[in-house]
Amino acid sequence: MLILCGKMASGKDSTQKELIKMGLKSVVSYTTRPPRPKEIDGIAYHFISKEEFLEKEKQGFFAETTSYNVASGDIWYYGSAVNDLTEDKVIILNPEGLRQIKKVKSLKPVSFFINADKTTLMDRAKKRGDNTNEVLRRLIADDFDFADINSYIDSSIRSDMGLSSKNIAEIILYTYKKMMEEKNN
Repeated sequence: MLILCGKMASGKDSTQKELIKMGLKSVVSYTTRPPRPKEIDGIAYHFISKEEFLEKEKQGFFAETTSYNVASGDIWYYGSAVNDLTEDKVIILNPEGLRQIKKVKSLKPVSFFINADKTTLMDRAKKRGDNTNEVLRRLIADDFDFADINSYIDSSIRSDMGLSSKNIAEIILYTYKKMMEEKNN
């Protein structure tokens, strides 16, 4: 399984879309956050209620879960179903989700950190219409959450150096295949 990890607006979603075009399959995670415009249930995420999420979590349905206290005062939950995590899949996780997945003995995850400078992150978030207070909250939270990312990530790439999402995905897929060959030998 290929794991993409990156700060808010780093290019994770665009890179994942390109990797899917190249043959990997997406893991559709579960979340309690409201859908963004144009997001479709079952494609972007499985959008479920907080009550449904907590019940599934209690039943051991998820391999990894995380939650965020958002600027509105709500808590948004995210999780990935155990049965969805196979080697032909690509998933986007935060650092805590990555740490949880790495503990699952049956999986052979390969993780990539997609990084960009703060100005780029802010510009991208504004362009997609994110709430300014939420952008600022996430930038601060990301500094904390990603502080030790290099100690458990397999590889990293910058998304603010002029490469297209397709180029980034090509580099990641090539590297992923090489790393999977090594893990399987």
